[in-house]
Amino acid sequence: MTSLKDLVRPPFANYDIVVYFGAGLFSLPLLMRYIWLPLGVPLPGFLIDESEQVVLEIVRVLTILTFVYVWGHLIAYFSSQLIEKSLDRFFGKISTAILVSSSATNKKRNERLREHFKTRSKKIFEDNAVISSFVRGLFHLPNYPIYLILYATGIFGYFDTRITRQSLMLAEIAYKENVCDEEFTTDTKWYKPLEYFVINRIPSAVPRMYNYLVIAGLFRSLSFLFLISSWWTIFYCVNHSIFGTWPLNLGGIETGFGSGFIEYCFLTTASVFCIMAYIKFQRRYAEEAILAMAYWRGDN
Repeated sequence: MTSLKDLVRPPFANYDIVVYFGAGLFSLPLLMRYIWLPLGVPLPGFLIDESEQVVLEIVRVLTILTFVYVWGHLIAYFSSQLIEKSLDRFFGKISTAILVSSSATNKKRNERLREHFKTRSKKIFEDNAVISSFVRGLFHLPNYPIYLILYATGIFGYFDTRITRQSLMLAEIAYKENVCDEEFTTDTKWYKPLEYFVINRIPSAVPRMYNYLVIAGLFRSLSFLFLISSWWTIFYCVNHSIFGTWPLNLGGIETGFGSGFIEYCFLTTASVFCIMAYIKFQRRYAEEAILAMAYWRGDN
């Protein structure tokens, strides 16, 4: 029966459909609005040229699906490099955020956030990561006004976790007994072995973890798309101030810098919202693994 299930299993997982196909499809209207139509770039023939022959139409549809899938992979890769690794560089891994949050009160979390941010920033020179950190930081430049508001007010949520210190201690005991004899600290790489153990030894936790992973991957790609779109809006605003042209028309109505600024605000707000959602679901993915480890010890 197991071999039969494996034989009829779909070739694409939920992650492929939601993250790769989903992000690829979502990017097409943005490509048309910010690149193909304003710059006069000709559309690929397989997107617009329909055929009366069934075989040729099937080939065209398959070509579109392949293009969307591959394009979704590229979006996922760049979002991983420019969104996920930016957070990792300046704030640490999600597992680090959980450790800090579980040992700090609500009043102290914002203070710990700022201290941790400064510490991580100083390590850029120690880790010889100046160029990569500069590129990643520069990419997020359109979002900086909102980032500063979140940083000043403390409404960031990066260090908010549902895991109590007691649950984390139970997971640490089980980890030492079954995986590796090392402490849960911000300087040890304990999470990946724990994640691997949970996936292979506690399968009942995997479906919930996988759901969070899929949602997090989608929001990560969307945050990248909105952020890159805000860069194009800035480009067209600068172009409008110099040459007086505005290619981002709405329904044939000529607009200008004011509408561009409103569009920029919308795109950056959407990008930051998606980043926050990505953090939330990525954190829940890690929380499920840690809690599964803790409760698995209690059942044995």
